[in-house]
Amino acid sequence: MLDFFQKNIRKEALVGINNTFSGLNQKDKILTKLQSSEGLPFKDILSEKTITASMEGLDYRNRIFTPDVTLSTFLSQVLDDDQSQQGAVSRVIAHYVAQGQDAPSANTSAYSQARTRLEESLIATLSNDSGKELEKTVPGEWLWRGRSTKLVDGSTISMPDTPKNQALYPQPSSQKSGVGFPIARIVTVISCATGALLDASIGPYAGKKTGEHALLRELMHVFEKGDVVLGDCYYASFF
Repeated sequence: MLDFFQKNIRKEALVGINNTFSGLNQKDKILTKLQSSEGLPFKDILSEKTITASMEGLDYRNRIFTPDVTLSTFLSQVLDDDQSQQGAVSRVIAHYVAQGQDAPSANTSAYSQARTRLEESLIATLSNDSGKELEKTVPGEWLWRGRSTKLVDGSTISMPDTPKNQALYPQPSSQKSGVGFPIARIVTVISCATGALLDASIGPYAGKKTGEHALLRELMHVFEKGDVVLGDCYYASFF
C-alpha cells in the first residue's frame, strides 16, 4: 500500500515539473547562469534588508564589505571555478564599477576580515527563509492535488580529521583511531515543487538520538496541515 502511494505521488507531483523544465538539468542551468554573470549575482536574490535583519548584533563598519556584499562575495567565491580570495575581490570590484562607483582596493585583507564575521547560523537562516519564501510562490498546478509535497531524506558527510571535529562528530567505531574521519549524519526537508531546501538537521553519526528519525523530529516545524511527506521505505518504520 505504501509503495503504491509513493509511486502515484511521484508520478502526479513531478509530471508538471518535468514538463516545465523541458528535460533540462535545472541545477546546472542555474549554476552556469550564476557563474557566468558579472559582479555579484546574489545581490539580486538576497537583499541588504534581508541580510541585515538576520545579523542583529554583529558589528560591520567597513563601508565596502557591508553584510550583503560580504555574503554575496562569499557565495560567489564558493561557486566560482577560481575560489581564491583574489578572484572573489575581483567580483566586488566589477560590481562597484558596474554601479558607477569608485573601484575598491584589490587587497584581500578587508574581505578576509569581513568574512570571518559571518556566522554559520546566518547562512542557515537565510537558506531556510529563502526556501520558505520560494514555496509561497509555487503555482497551483505544481502541487499534488492542491497539496504541498515535501521530500525527506538523510545522508552522511565526512570532514577534515581535526580534534574539534572529532569531539563533535566522532568517527565510526568500526574505524581505527587515527585512520578515520569524523562523520556527521544529516536529514533534510526539500520542497518537491521548487527543489529548495526548507530546513536541515545535523548530528553525530552514531549514539543516542542520532538516527534519521531523531533528526526528523527536530524538523517537524517545517510541516503544515495538509502537507504530503514523501520519504524512502526507511521512514515507514517511524510509525
